[in-house]
Amino acid sequence: MVAHPERKAQRALQRLVGATSCSVQIAADGDALLAAVDSDTIAIVDSTIAQTIPGLCTRPARAWIAVPGDGLAPAEGATVDALLTEGWAHIVAHPMPILAEELLATVQKLRRNEVFGIEKYIAWGAEVRSYTLDDAHERDDAVSAIAKDVIAIGLPERVGSLVSVIADELIANALYIAPLDEHKQRFRANEARERKRALRGRDVVTVRWATDARYLGLEVRDRWGTLDPHTVAVNLVNGKSTPATDSGMGLALAYACCNQFVVDLEPDVMTEMIALLDVRYKPTELGRSASFHTFVAATPGEP
Repeated sequence: MVAHPERKAQRALQRLVGATSCSVQIAADGDALLAAVDSDTIAIVDSTIAQTIPGLCTRPARAWIAVPGDGLAPAEGATVDALLTEGWAHIVAHPMPILAEELLATVQKLRRNEVFGIEKYIAWGAEVRSYTLDDAHERDDAVSAIAKDVIAIGLPERVGSLVSVIADELIANALYIAPLDEHKQRFRANEARERKRALRGRDVVTVRWATDARYLGLEVRDRWGTLDPHTVAVNLVNGKSTPATDSGMGLALAYACCNQFVVDLEPDVMTEMIALLDVRYKPTELGRSASFHTFVAATPGEP
């Protein structure tokens, strides 16, 4: 279901989603949208319509995806913040052609229930490099190695600096925020960051990155699967003005450094965070706020 007031945008979105072999219905306003959506619908909604219907993203549907109201301009930062706060799990902040790339990957992940892997965002043929930390103390070394490799392939130092910040925050989150004890307490949140700690079993953290000259993608996985995606979304907004806490507000810095932020979750099994930087454009040519997506893997027997 595509809900957008502009005919040109309707046609563009219909062609794009139609490439996934989904049947596509069009709605020009909120009333038509609500009349057509059911629990199996993937609803792609103009951000203006999204904001005019309170609690829209909580209504039954397979997924609600907000897209920019003007297909030629990115979403306003205030709009993205409002949607994050309200609980939208999928917010595309960028116009075409970035919108098309993000939306296609998002719809296919939802349809196939295949949520994990940086490969879904990077063109086939790009080499994926992987780092597995054996000790928590290796975090700084991993961050330095990634930044060095990024610059070595020809990307500017600015990108290397952004990747350093993102990698540092995502790895720290996996090492110190993700683990829970038997009382559901984040018992490593206040652990000294310089302390050595061998990583075994659920404590293993894996970092992967790749670039295809469109995006540079960085993926960090932990084996806990404990972060609540909605809490992460709210903290991305609150973290702009509030210092990091053990609730994961440090992720706001990683979010501020990228163009698309993705949380993939299998509860109590694994959390995967992916940050994507678009290396085709200057920062001033892109939206001030990054897109945001959360995917929760369905368990066997679920739709």
